[in-house]
Amino acid sequence: EYWNLYWASKGTHLSPVMMRLGEDQMVNHFPNHYELTRKDLVVKNVKKYRKEMDRSGRGGELEDIVPVTFTLPTDYPLFVEEFRRLEAEQGKSLW
Repeated sequence: EYWNLYWASKGTHLSPVMMRLGEDQMVNHFPNHYELTRKDLVVKNVKKYRKEMDRSGRGGELEDIVPVTFTLPTDYPLFVEEFRRLEAEQGKSLW
């Protein structure tokens, strides 16, 4: 079947299509794309990767590329704690 662009909706099951993509074929979505497009999930995955690197003894190879990150409202107490720590560290109000 010849096509260049496969326009898939969020619920489309793409596994069979993805397995046989030609060099000139593209899909507008791919499985689990939200793992890269949602900031909270990117952070979760980078932290997971960092732990895997530490376990394998290669933790020094990964730079600290992600700043302190919070998913609100779940992490609100951690956010407040970090905010107060930074305020105390700087000796003035952040506002």
